[in-house]
Amino acid sequence: MVREGWALAALCLLVSAACGSEGYDKGEDKIAGFNVLIAARQGSRGQIDRSTLWQAAPHRVRRQGVVPDTADVYWLHVDSRVTSRFATVTVESKLANRADRGREAVFTMQLPEAAFISNFSMVINDTLYVGSVMERGAAREAYDAAVEAGESAGHVSQESPRGREVFQIAINVGAEEKVTFQLTYQEFLVRRLGIYEHVISIRPAQIIPDMRISVDLREPQGFSFLRVPDIRTSDLLTDQSTDELSTAAVSRVSPEHYTVIYAPSEQEQTAMSAEGIMGDFVVQYDVIRHEQIGFIQVYGDYFVHYFAPTGLPVMPKSVIFVIDVSGSMRGDKIRQTKEAMAVILDELRGLDFFNIVTFSDRTTRWRSELQVANQANVKAANTYVNNMIATGGTNINDAIIEASALLDQVLRHDSRASMIVLLTDGQPTIGVTNTNQIIANARDHLAENHALFCLGFGYDFSFEFLERLALQNGGFARRIYPDTDGELQLTSFFDEVAKPLMIDVNMGYGQGGSSALQVADVTQTAFSNYFNGSEVVVAGRFPGAPPSNFHVTVTGKGAQDALSLVEDFQLASLAAPEGFVERLWAYLTIKDLLKKERTATEEEQQSRLKERALNMSLEYNFVTPLTSVVVLQNDRQTQSADRVSGDDAGLRYYVKTSSYSGASSGRSWPFWLVASAVVLALLPT
Repeated sequence: MVREGWALAALCLLVSAACGSEGYDKGEDKIAGFNVLIAARQGSRGQIDRSTLWQAAPHRVRRQGVVPDTADVYWLHVDSRVTSRFATVTVESKLANRADRGREAVFTMQLPEAAFISNFSMVINDTLYVGSVMERGAAREAYDAAVEAGESAGHVSQESPRGREVFQIAINVGAEEKVTFQLTYQEFLVRRLGIYEHVISIRPAQIIPDMRISVDLREPQGFSFLRVPDIRTSDLLTDQSTDELSTAAVSRVSPEHYTVIYAPSEQEQTAMSAEGIMGDFVVQYDVIRHEQIGFIQVYGDYFVHYFAPTGLPVMPKSVIFVIDVSGSMRGDKIRQTKEAMAVILDELRGLDFFNIVTFSDRTTRWRSELQVANQANVKAANTYVNNMIATGGTNINDAIIEASALLDQVLRHDSRASMIVLLTDGQPTIGVTNTNQIIANARDHLAENHALFCLGFGYDFSFEFLERLALQNGGFARRIYPDTDGELQLTSFFDEVAKPLMIDVNMGYGQGGSSALQVADVTQTAFSNYFNGSEVVVAGRFPGAPPSNFHVTVTGKGAQDALSLVEDFQLASLAAPEGFVERLWAYLTIKDLLKKERTATEEEQQSRLKERALNMSLEYNFVTPLTSVVVLQNDRQTQSADRVSGDDAGLRYYVKTSSYSGASSGRSWPFWLVASAVVLALLPT
């Protein structure tokens, strides 16, 4: 190793993320960790040269609950570009140490759960550091090697906020010095209850002289509405304002293009709190839909299909509410469940059929068979629910089998959507307690005839278990946070599934009227239900030259009869205005692969899916549950610390795919993001 004169330093930041990996459960770990350690020089091909590990002085680490002596934020600029629901958000922050001594510069950003980080870069002392994505296990191995070698390591913890991940990095900045951080992440906006919601976290914890949030939205279908509500300062659904943010400048450039700019003055920030703005900036909108078969965009070899038909009548449904009444549900949980069920039962439609199964040590049916949702039955069901008492253990297996048996009695009614809504707050403790066996039993009994939706109340359960249980049976899982708005969380969930419009939905793609498969690497194409206010999105690619004709079919069952939508498109008419389609395809494909990996029943299949998701994460520079980003000094390149922009901001992708071809064997860290700042010391002889 070459050593010249004084110590040369390079800053290496390891970031491991599980953004958008709802199924990677945190188990008992409810905090995110941020580790600072001394590590080694990085050799060729991205590997760590263990021979260069050096002993170094401990690095000061900020502990939770201690107010740090931090540098001031000069400005905070957020630039978001949303094209056809796909948001690319770049957060740029400049911090200055005006003191005559070293201080800590802290960059913190809360990200949506579904987001993937695609870039992180820094300018420190006019030197640019840029990020590249690597396989997660190798990054973890570097950390372990440093610890085993006796290097200094610290740990700081932070609670993760509801529905968001926390990214944080802290470095020491010398007197009168500045540092600029830039973080880019991407997220696909999901339509719920007829609304796309773009949420940007603004929580700098201080008044900022220059703050600016700029959002550019382009939807080729045209906007049916767009609104900017007040800053959302609370996670509680009960505290969300319906008022407009009057200081946001909303401009309608064209029917397909809006811009939103929010630049609060220091006085406006102070009026919100002593720490300035501490909340979420939100843009809500929906688009105009002209074709029942949906909207398709093509760019190069890639396509994306957005399907959200309008004008379909609501299907009647058969629904079983499976409610945990074990001892752990005592108190607020059972009270909020009763309050929520009163609202949910009252919202059942007259053509719906329903029943209730409660479970603790054993299962109990409210009625022996499904009941029509008339006024008398709803009133009787409310009485039953109000008399529920929480006691005993948790027998999830028998409860699901009991609910399935009730629905099997009415399988002949094909015009109804059939579903089970399971609410529990704990792990199975009675009867079958092996979660893999419960999942297998549920799959065998439901037999793709009934969709299963799982709600987990609180934190004392495995979300991974509930998500696998739901995904393998045509539903999804949702966490209900133990807070004062628990009742509203429950009713809001049911609003999403209360109005099924189609069941057994299948999307098909061919060429020139042929049913032969003409596309490859297509995301999920079969869906058990399509609900009012939601959207089905499928992405894929053409394996060869794109065809001139694109044959699209959508089939399913509706309230009145079987539905079949067929259309032949001229590919030239589907051209997307920008080249974002490939990256959106990659984002959706990685999400789809991770979901399939969580529901796969064979280990070999799981490995194949994970390896493909890993390789795509590396190729497209996404920080996913399988990858980490490493920030290294860009050799012989210096930049002004005043601004980071363009290619010099590290927007180019430095990806070392050749060194990492297998799936990570390390543990996935769900809901959380772990940042490790690694200092490389090249000491003189």
